Amino acid sequence: MKLLLFCPLIVWMTSSVLFATEGEPIAVRSWPQGGVSIENQWGLQLAVVPSASGEFASAENVDHVVAVGGDSLDHVLSRLPNEAEVRWSEAVDAPKLDPNAISVRSIDDHTLRIDVDGVCVVVVSGDGTGTFMATEADKRDVDVLVLSNVAAGKINSDPIKMLVQSWHPMFVLPLAIAEGETENPKRATANTFAVAATDVPSGKPTAVLISQTPWEMPGDLADLFEKMEQACSESQDVFAELSVEQLNFKPENGTHTPRWNVEHMMGRQLQFFSQIYHAVDPTIPVMNLNPKQMPPDYEFAHPDWDGSEEARQMQRVSEFCRRFAYLLDGMDVNAKAPGSRWPSLRSLLIQMQRHYGEHTANTVKKFELPGWPQS
Repeated sequence: MKLLLFCPLIVWMTSSVLFATEGEPIAVRSWPQGGVSIENQWGLQLAVVPSASGEFASAENVDHVVAVGGDSLDHVLSRLPNEAEVRWSEAVDAPKLDPNAISVRSIDDHTLRIDVDGVCVVVVSGDGTGTFMATEADKRDVDVLVLSNVAAGKINSDPIKMLVQSWHPMFVLPLAIAEGETENPKRATANTFAVAATDVPSGKPTAVLISQTPWEMPGDLADLFEKMEQACSESQDVFAELSVEQLNFKPENGTHTPRWNVEHMMGRQLQFFSQIYHAVDPTIPVMNLNPKQMPPDYEFAHPDWDGSEEARQMQRVSEFCRRFAYLLDGMDVNAKAPGSRWPSLRSLLIQMQRHYGEHTANTVKKFELPGWPQS
């Protein structure tokens, strides 16, 4: 029987992974004391701590916190369009038609299985010596195996090797281990690992070391990013107040609907940044949600979304850009970014800031046009 030998297989993965994908990427993020969070494109954030007595360092930034070995779970974290609040409910009571939901199920006292956006993440607490109850069905199609709190000196133990062999994941993320326990002391500069659904058969598991602290943007890039995010936030404030009827309003003068403007702003930013991120890490696909340009050809992507949901969609794109911004590490803001048609990263960020202002102003002008719905 083949066993995964951790020391020689620990790799430093910051710029590429082993496969490309058509699915939306999720982020698996490492935090102190073996905490891990899982974030999807819809904006749902679930945190897992390795024991019922543990605390999550950034609990205020996630939707729900669960513990390995705590209450037995068969639950779903979800939020449907046009709903403001995230739901945490038992699976039998959860919405049945929510493709963005995060499903969480206890396997045994040491193990949780989490399914989201076609990706399976299994979180295991302990050093692999407990009683494990996973069935073959539980072990099917595991993408990421998170070892949340392997004890010092145990990362290369036979129980851990057997555990990895049993689950046969594509990737293994051992958290909270000292750099000296590996033959390759390098660790990714970020606490985030991107993964997406793929049809590529899994081969030999690949172990990945990531940091426990978020990547820190250099000052100039951080300033440009914050200005872009502020422009997006100010635009959200305008669109969040609009009703479905107002968003779908078709001006007599032939200009675009308000909904076209919000879809266009969001779509441009998502496409331009996903092009860069895809060039660095092919796990992240190029995502193009841009609407067609001319009104006669245009169909609403989500004709029943209200203004608050369109604003949340803008925010989701803003969060996507920051979530995977560690892929910009080492880039010169005055140089052309990989995969981008913009002359420089700076010019892209400045244009996105302007773009939000221009299209939001164009939309506000429509409020005075004949036929504008009053509610």
